[in-house]
Amino acid sequence: MNRALRITSETFVLTLLLLAVPTLLTAQRLGAGPGQIPTLPVAPSGPLGIAMLGIILAIVGLVGIAVILSDIARRHEEQALYLQAHVSSTLSDRPHLALLPIAATVHVPLWRPAAAIITLTGRVPTPKLRETVGQTVFDTIWATWPSAQIENRIVVEPYRMRHATAQTFVLGHESK
Repeated sequence: MNRALRITSETFVLTLLLLAVPTLLTAQRLGAGPGQIPTLPVAPSGPLGIAMLGIILAIVGLVGIAVILSDIARRHEEQALYLQAHVSSTLSDRPHLALLPIAATVHVPLWRPAAAIITLTGRVPTPKLRETVGQTVFDTIWATWPSAQIENRIVVEPYRMRHATAQTFVLGHESK
């Protein structure tokens, strides 16, 4: 909030300066010539002054709203990154899940901060392993974020995964 206040006050000062420049330029042109009475610039009054004040306040208000919204978006992005790192570390800590090609992405919507969406993608060899991954992520997230939604998009590919596992672990080298 301190950042928002600083940016709003800087915008307010810059807007006042921009409105003061034409008045200062007019003051330099209206100087007194020889034998003339000096004239002073007149500040806008009446409807023009009220309109200028309204424009200034609207600009400051819009900048303040934009700063607050960007701060909320930044906080939600930080929450999503924290949650994604937490899920990824949980999956990599489990020995039977660490070698699987599984990725977790997290999205925290701007307007609904309580409903994080965790999307799991990747391939596993069995449906039971797919359920195990989903349940592991659910158990990990439930304590810190009970309203999170998990989208399990993990694909079961038994033949392809079995073939890749046999080549890598049984033979110990790539086939030529």
